[in-house]
Amino acid sequence: MMGSVGFKAGAIWCARAVGAIGFAVILIGPPTWAREAGPRPATLKLFAAMGVRIVRRFPTGVGVEGYVIQSGLHRAVVYTVGGGRALLFGRLINAKGENLSGYFMDQYLVRGGVWKRLAASPWIAEGAIRPSTIVYALVDPNCVYCHHFWEWVKPYFKEGLQVRYLLVAVLAPSSLGKAARVLQSRNPARAYNQMEKAYAQGGLAPLAHSQIDSKAYAEIRHATELFSWLGFTGTPAIIVRGAHGGLHLTSGVPPKADLPGLLGLAPPP
Repeated sequence: MMGSVGFKAGAIWCARAVGAIGFAVILIGPPTWAREAGPRPATLKLFAAMGVRIVRRFPTGVGVEGYVIQSGLHRAVVYTVGGGRALLFGRLINAKGENLSGYFMDQYLVRGGVWKRLAASPWIAEGAIRPSTIVYALVDPNCVYCHHFWEWVKPYFKEGLQVRYLLVAVLAPSSLGKAARVLQSRNPARAYNQMEKAYAQGGLAPLAHSQIDSKAYAEIRHATELFSWLGFTGTPAIIVRGAHGGLHLTSGVPPKADLPGLLGLAPPP
């Protein structure tokens, strides 16, 4: 569960709003829709009462109105029904079984698309140097499921897997200091592995807030905000690109036996 550990706005607002988007999201190709008129007076009144700002309105093509709304630094994709008198959070599925919310998130919530945003973020790579499969994982230093994921993916490195870790601070007060110690080390990849190897003993000692430099703080905040914007509700937050270009976003690590299916890889021999 997310907590308030230094990035308070994301931990509070997004846990109530963006986190409702769901456990797993599939980002698919664009559906077909018709253009619709602007926000109705009832919709404007509803959002004003909530204290949120409308960033943009977009057509969904399935009879509900889509909006990107903002509270403080954080945004969410939501829908209104009943002429703007009621608000919906969650996944929007059409008659073909397509998860439209995933597409709307990729199109309107994260500028440039989720995958490009991740590729441009500071990450720590482990695995194949010339990967055939890339997986992004947003991980918290205090997350036991992140630790399991770190252990379980290693057999797939020889199959061409590269995992790119982004450090977030959402679980405990020490998460920020531990993540900063990794990022401020001379070799962050080595430090990350040392931290995971010592997980049962508490990992690496966290840096005091006064010892955290601005670069490391900015990187952790960036990853934590991305975690919130994408509606993840648990760590590790795993992002995998499918064979046809769609993205699979999963909160939490699945059972070990299901990991090959999530990663799109054959089980190890």
